[in-house]
Amino acid sequence: MPRFRYAVLALGLLAACDQTAPIAPQPDLPADDPRQAQLLEAECTIYFAAVTKLEADGRDVNGNPTRGCPAEAAGVAADINAMVSVPPVTPGYPQTLYDRMIARGIPSDVADDISKSKAFWDLVAKRDSLLADF
Repeated sequence: MPRFRYAVLALGLLAACDQTAPIAPQPDLPADDPRQAQLLEAECTIYFAAVTKLEADGRDVNGNPTRGCPAEAAGVAADINAMVSVPPVTPGYPQTLYDRMIARGIPSDVADDISKSKAFWDLVAKRDSLLADF
C-alpha cells in the first residue's frame, strides 16, 4: 500500500508542475540575435490577448499560456479577432504557431479564431520579413 501512496503523490506533483510548452527560438536566427526578442514579444502579445479574451468570456485558462513571456508584451495590443478573408494555416511556421497555442493551453476554438486574425498573420509576415533579412 505505501508504494501506491507514493505513486499517487508522484502523479499529483507532476500534475501540479507547469507543463506549458516553451517558446522555442527561431532556428534560422542566432540565439542572441535581437530579432529573436522581437518575435518572442510579438508571439507573447497574442498569448496575453488570448488570456484576456478567455477571462472576459468567463472561461478558464488551461495551463499558463504566457509562461516565459516578457511582461511588457502584456501591454501591447493585439487584434486576435478572426478576419473575414484569411489564408488557411499552412505547414511550416503558421502550423507551428497554431500548434504552440494549443500546447500552451489555448482552447482550440479560440486558437482557430486567432489563426484567422490580423495579429497571427502579422506575426507570420514579420517572421518571414526578419528571416529574409538574414
